[in-house]
Amino acid sequence: MDTLRRPFFLGAALCSLLVVLIELGQSFLLAGGQARPGFGVRSLALIDGVLLYNVVLMGLALVLPERVQGRVQGLVTLLLSLLLLLGVIVLGLTAFVTLTVMLGLLLSFFGFPVYLGLFGHFDRSGAATTLALLMTLKLAFVILLVLAQQRFLQNRSLILLILTSVVSGLLLGWLHALVPGLLVSVTDAIGAIVVAILAFVWGVLLLIGGAVATVKSIRLRV
Repeated sequence: MDTLRRPFFLGAALCSLLVVLIELGQSFLLAGGQARPGFGVRSLALIDGVLLYNVVLMGLALVLPERVQGRVQGLVTLLLSLLLLLGVIVLGLTAFVTLTVMLGLLLSFFGFPVYLGLFGHFDRSGAATTLALLMTLKLAFVILLVLAQQRFLQNRSLILLILTSVVSGLLLGWLHALVPGLLVSVTDAIGAIVVAILAFVWGVLLLIGGAVATVKSIRLRV
């Protein structure tokens, strides 16, 4: 029960990688060669990127000595958390400004035709297909991870991160289906803002963990 089954772990890592690539809009993974519209799907990469990083760390533990990994992990985590927080701020502010513009156009009599021309053609079916594919890959990731090592279920932070990822995808799909097609761009931006807030929380936690690990590593060297 304590042995890590590497083929299953590698399969889980591959699923996690595919999830992030799809969310970033890699054309070679998406039918038609086009990225999905809106901010929602892309915002999921902020959270799933953190999950992928955790999987990479677990994989490095298989090939690197514990002392080497401990020295490198803190600094890398610190740098990546700063990049994550920067990405959260940029995407969150962009989605918020876009949402403000859309609401302003909707509330204006002469702005409604402009809204229809700019934001009224959200590809809801394409986004739904992408979200369904993502959820399938996430389910496969969880199954393969459990098959690789049941003790992963005892890692509370990992479980919470997986739940955050799954709930974010479900929330985004629900927001897309909640309103008529003309208004999906609005709810998509709202979903992106919510996901950005969740990613910000995880970014802060990573930043704290990376800072603590870096300080400990420096003290050990001294």
